[in-house]
Amino acid sequence: MSKLPILVLVLACMLVAGGSAAQAQPLATPVPVQQAVPASISLSPAVVMAKGSFGQGLTQVLTLTNNTGMDLAFELQAQDIVVKDGKRTFVAAGETQNGIAASAVFTPKAVLVKAHTAASVEVRLTIPAKTDVRAVSAIFMGADKLQGSSSNVAMTASLAALITFNLTDNTKLQQEPAHVVASSETANMTIRQWVANVGSEPVLPEGTAAVLNAKGALVGKATFPQQRLLPGERLEFTAEYPDQLQPGDYRALCSFQYEGKVLTNAAEFKVDANPK
Repeated sequence: MSKLPILVLVLACMLVAGGSAAQAQPLATPVPVQQAVPASISLSPAVVMAKGSFGQGLTQVLTLTNNTGMDLAFELQAQDIVVKDGKRTFVAAGETQNGIAASAVFTPKAVLVKAHTAASVEVRLTIPAKTDVRAVSAIFMGADKLQGSSSNVAMTASLAALITFNLTDNTKLQQEPAHVVASSETANMTIRQWVANVGSEPVLPEGTAAVLNAKGALVGKATFPQQRLLPGERLEFTAEYPDQLQPGDYRALCSFQYEGKVLTNAAEFKVDANPK
């Protein structure tokens, strides 16, 4: 197993938290983009969420926009994403038993994206009849050596799209006790909640923390930024509560919704009249 061996200038995947299933579209020829936009490289869609069953295939078009002043060459490859010890690991195609990345067919296999243009590539994936893999990284691997700020440092510009697969109804999340961190002179109060995906399918939960006073009345809410959880993955969700609370006893009720299910947890906390 090997982690992605590149220095990414613009990374449009992996930690993206959000987005909906992208629809495949016809291949597009390179098109000009606005030169007034700051120099950047972007990939669209950054995340593709597919639902299906074992043995099915997926065809997806990925478009890379090169809004820099130089032509950039890319080679296309796929890697399986597996979770070990609660963290994602990128595995070269063919190294995972019953992996999905080994089935990847890119058309074309390499592309030259000229300055201030965009180019599209089609990727076809086939899900094995039996697999534990639920995510693949479709990578535009930079072929050009770019000079860094130091004369001795060279790097490549590479981007990747995350493609996830939901193949069964076995979606299940598990919470750990919630924890409230009091506000300070420099930071708002935060509500922290570790969540683990103990099912077999990727999940993108929507989380909210409701703050109740001692009488059970709602005094405010905070939203947990979305994070995608692959099977076996464990992440901490943090909601920032911007308002000041009066001294007293409170309860933070954390609720996560996903795939028609709701997961709730609560934490008791106290706001002192004279915080340290």
